[in-house]
Amino acid sequence: MSTGTCKGLLLGAALLGLAACEDFAGLDLGGSGQNFALSNAELSGGAIKLMPPPGFCVDRRSLRDSFALMARCDTLGGRQTAEAPLAIITATTVPAAGAAAISTAQFEGASETVLQRSDDGPLALVQVTGGPPSADMRTTYWRGAAQVGNHVLGLAAYENADSAALDLMGQSLLTQTVERTQAQSVIAVVAPQGNSATPTP
Repeated sequence: MSTGTCKGLLLGAALLGLAACEDFAGLDLGGSGQNFALSNAELSGGAIKLMPPPGFCVDRRSLRDSFALMARCDTLGGRQTAEAPLAIITATTVPAAGAAAISTAQFEGASETVLQRSDDGPLALVQVTGGPPSADMRTTYWRGAAQVGNHVLGLAAYENADSAALDLMGQSLLTQTVERTQAQSVIAVVAPQGNSATPTP
């Protein structure tokens, strides 16, 4: 088996494994009137500076070294951002298997059905139907993945079962997250390391 094929298989397994990492168990996501909103957060030992899309913040309670959850800032106690959809975006990181290309074909799995896909732009992106992390979430959602430095950043966007806002906005939200994260992670490599997360006003 060629080295390129090996890398492709390893990357495919990693991308499918990202779904298993989106486990909300043990996360205290209930509202308490406190401000849990962060404008950004560092993952993978600081190698990735996660930058949410406009109107979204990182939930400080969710932070792990390779996982973070993002939601609309006002739902986390931050500033009012009603123009952003009510949705949850998850970010998961895994080490990259070399420089293998990421494509939507690597998201194929028995537990999800791909509705549409895009390999254009900064990330491989699919809209799927499957089993979301919570029973009150819509069974149609988005997944995407892109290489950031020496890691693969996997993203997913979910919404409530009675909403369909992400049909129009899901692709844009994940694309903006990747573009902002890639730009800031490159800067973070050459800039002095600061705090691991920055609170929002």
